Amino acid sequence: MRIGYITQWFPPEPGTHVAAGIATGLAERGHEVDVITGFPNYPTGRIQEGWKQQSYLREEYAPGVTLHRSPLYASHDKSAVHRMGNYLSFAASATMTANLRVPRPDAWLVYSSPATAAVPALLARRGRRAPICLHMQDLWPDSVTGSHFVEGRTLKAMERALHVFTNASYRVASRIGVIAPSMEHILVDRGVPADKIRWVPNWSDSAQVADSSERRALGLPEGPLFLYAGNLGTLQGLLPLVEAFKEVPEAQLVLMGDGIEKDELTRAAQAAPAGNVHVHDSVPSDVVGRHLSSADVLVVSLQDSPLLRATMPSKVQSSLAAGKPILVHGAGDVADVVTDSGAGVAVTPGNHREVAHGIRTLATSPQTWARRGAAARRHYENIFAPDVGLSRLESMVLEAATKGQQ
Repeated sequence: MRIGYITQWFPPEPGTHVAAGIATGLAERGHEVDVITGFPNYPTGRIQEGWKQQSYLREEYAPGVTLHRSPLYASHDKSAVHRMGNYLSFAASATMTANLRVPRPDAWLVYSSPATAAVPALLARRGRRAPICLHMQDLWPDSVTGSHFVEGRTLKAMERALHVFTNASYRVASRIGVIAPSMEHILVDRGVPADKIRWVPNWSDSAQVADSSERRALGLPEGPLFLYAGNLGTLQGLLPLVEAFKEVPEAQLVLMGDGIEKDELTRAAQAAPAGNVHVHDSVPSDVVGRHLSSADVLVVSLQDSPLLRATMPSKVQSSLAAGKPILVHGAGDVADVVTDSGAGVAVTPGNHREVAHGIRTLATSPQTWARRGAAARRHYENIFAPDVGLSRLESMVLEAATKGQQ
């Protein structure tokens, strides 16, 4: 089967191993995968060094995987206008690529974050049309309205327009995969037929995680080490977490990554009296595993909002795969996965005392780390391993393609 896979983000951008794993995993199962993606600019909003945008670039990424790169307006700052310019410019150029450069697929698969990534599949001309599968990474317009980039009348107008667009994409889609259980309930409440929806959680490749303890070589501090590796953005809600760590000087927190909150987080870390909060630059994806293996506890952090209670960032899967205890600074599905599996502790954002208590509980009970880590790894293998996730995703795409042939 030939699959047209649309994802705005793809390697070498950090944090895109899920998108890459989908493409290579489907190809390894015998499918031809044409990936339509942008030029690398995430998360800094600047085209990466060594890259230059052009009207079109074709790459052979892996056996069975062909990349078709389309230009975009590079931005990832706090401006709503700039951010929408980034999304819409990719949607427009990718639509041209889909209609002029990519062979007709048997099905379109859309990595739906942002939701505008669906535009090329929705606007495919005759000869390029095919059943559409949306793989929902987050909910729109909720992720836009919850970002606080816009307010007042502009926010209401944008929300109405995005509801119209997303509802239309749900109607046209043959199948909709959701990565978190609560997403399904929300979509059904919004009128999406339940028989269209499949639970297709993301997965992590355990090969990324190395058995290593190289703290000194990696520049990591000694002591009970909590590590957050990922986007340093507003939705991650990391500033209150830093404040809580100031109350637990015996624990070390390393925030590793890039994003619009990095400068503010760096200032907050420098103000920690015990010097126990550290902000590090992001590292290549093939090195992240060494850092995860060197930590004692891995951190997942999200603001508490209705939107984020119904999401499942890929950091959850990679943390479970690492076989380490997990501290969830968040609520909803993410907290449920970690606590129900016995992999760690969940604390409520905004409750400073509870957060500090949860940090101290994990930092001062090393005798529980092995048990929690084993539970994490076991849950990963049962639910989030690549073979399990790929089978769910492949089944959904095959269903859509078969339905389109009827």
